[in-house]
Amino acid sequence: METCSNDIIFAITSFLLPLDLAHLALTCKWLGGGNNSTAAASSSKLQNDRRQGGWPWSTMEEASRRRISAAKNDQTNPWRDSDLITIRGEESWMAVHQRLHLLRSSYVFRRIIGTTMSYLDDDIRHIQGRRKEAKGFSVAICQEVMKEGKHYAEFTITKPGAIYMGILRPIHDWPKKKIRHVEYRSYCKAQSGPGYNVGNWDQYYYYDERVGLQRGDVFGMLLDLDRGTMTVYKNDERLGIKMKGLGGYYCWAVTMNNYGSNRASVRIGKGKIPRR
Repeated sequence: METCSNDIIFAITSFLLPLDLAHLALTCKWLGGGNNSTAAASSSKLQNDRRQGGWPWSTMEEASRRRISAAKNDQTNPWRDSDLITIRGEESWMAVHQRLHLLRSSYVFRRIIGTTMSYLDDDIRHIQGRRKEAKGFSVAICQEVMKEGKHYAEFTITKPGAIYMGILRPIHDWPKKKIRHVEYRSYCKAQSGPGYNVGNWDQYYYYDERVGLQRGDVFGMLLDLDRGTMTVYKNDERLGIKMKGLGGYYCWAVTMNNYGSNRASVRIGKGKIPRR
């Protein structure tokens, strides 16, 4: 370790996942302690490099911060301006790095429009209805824009309620201000181009009282943009094609109402495309 520089450390950590960095941070005080930690002080070359770097946090925190900075400067990154890769309050850079990893590797809810939903336990894959003081509808929108081919998502019910799962048109030029749910469709209709003037539907949600929602149920949705269809599954059982005439660009989305006390919650994830 005495012969390693920070450049070598950062080059190695660029291949690691956020969880790996968190584990490394627990191995020694230099990797996981702050710059001003007296326990972390030593005369080693690594400690000297770190002090010269001038960052007031641990080396693993700095490694995460650099990954976030690179993502924000990447012009090809579709979510480079997302609030999800902006540090919030006193949270760690490794927490932001974990959100960036999820954005790249999984379905996540990139935005929530309206006041009746929030992230559950700060998990951007998991949303819940808020307290009954917040009234009306909200919609949570995924980060990935689907343009062609087959796409499959799974929605796991973690608390039953009035949950509507489906798709809607993405917005590319988001307004600076926060928009309300009732404004969202007008922004959708303002989009133009080949991906927006195709098909008969700008949004589609699945909800069937006859099927019902129970804790632990997994609803799969298969969007086939080559055929323009949406097929729905419940716990691996095919419920059938529920929508036709779909076309253009879509994002996965969930909406729920909060009239009364709807504390329902649902988590989104990727799965294998069913064969049938």
